Amino acid sequence: MQKGCPKCGRMIDQNYEICPYCNYDFKEMDNFFKKVNTEKFIEDEKYAGFIKRLVAGMLDIELILLLTYLVLLGLNTIIKIDIYNPWIFISIYILLYILINSALERTKWHGSVGKYIVEIEVTDEYENPVTFGLALKRNIIKFINLFTLGIGFLLSVTPPKRQTLSDKITKTYVLNKVKLKEEKLNDIAPTYKRLIAFIIDICVIALFIAIEYYAFDFVTGKLNIINEKTEIIKLILATLIGLLYFPFNEGKRGQTVGKKWLKIKLADMNEENISFLKALVRELLMIVDIISLGFLLPLGQNKNQTIKDILTGTFVINY
Repeated sequence: MQKGCPKCGRMIDQNYEICPYCNYDFKEMDNFFKKVNTEKFIEDEKYAGFIKRLVAGMLDIELILLLTYLVLLGLNTIIKIDIYNPWIFISIYILLYILINSALERTKWHGSVGKYIVEIEVTDEYENPVTFGLALKRNIIKFINLFTLGIGFLLSVTPPKRQTLSDKITKTYVLNKVKLKEEKLNDIAPTYKRLIAFIIDICVIALFIAIEYYAFDFVTGKLNIINEKTEIIKLILATLIGLLYFPFNEGKRGQTVGKKWLKIKLADMNEENISFLKALVRELLMIVDIISLGFLLPLGQNKNQTIKDILTGTFVINY
């Protein structure tokens, strides 16, 4: 079969990626249609989905729990309260949750810290920024969702506007912050590739640790110096292998063993390799992905980024 070149108009074989007559690159046309698809995504996915809202909510819970504990420690130094009293803890937590989130929803972030990180925002029924009064009302009524055994939260799964019960009562919406200029990368690796690559890498790390254990036991056994200290050293070496495997490989060439086999790589917005330091920071942020369920985010947004990707400005792309 043949296809027409949009530049010179000649018919050429469909397998040509560059026109042999005028050197037109057919990838330009592919990029155009990808941009059109991105614009359609923005229209179809205007309202934030359940996964994004869940991850943002988990981040907020963790942050405010930490802040609550710090506030109680401060109060304890002044008025000597029982910081382990659950009712005092819950009261301070609810107060901080309502006030902080309401204040942040009125700022230019238009949402809490969690919402800002996952790029979603709160608006009123006319899609304008909410007032502090409306934000306060929304965050107070949000606790009604708890009395519905979570069903009020689960309403955000239902299209098209994905409102929770508290959103419906206050006539507010949570929207995606999508900007076309940020969609520079056109070849984002699919989630299943990332998952398979990660499983392969875990197996590789396990193999390296097993080799390290065997070699360490062999050497210390030959030298007859096996004791509690050597066991601690062996554990430290195993920890370093697990901690540095990803930064060493991704910071050097953007690919671990798993990513190389799946033909994907870690890169920044310009599709260039990141530094070892940034790769190490990204690795340490994995704990944030775990406690906030941020590893689920690729299921709910088109850039397939987890929390650690968003915070370090990294992407996993086909390569």
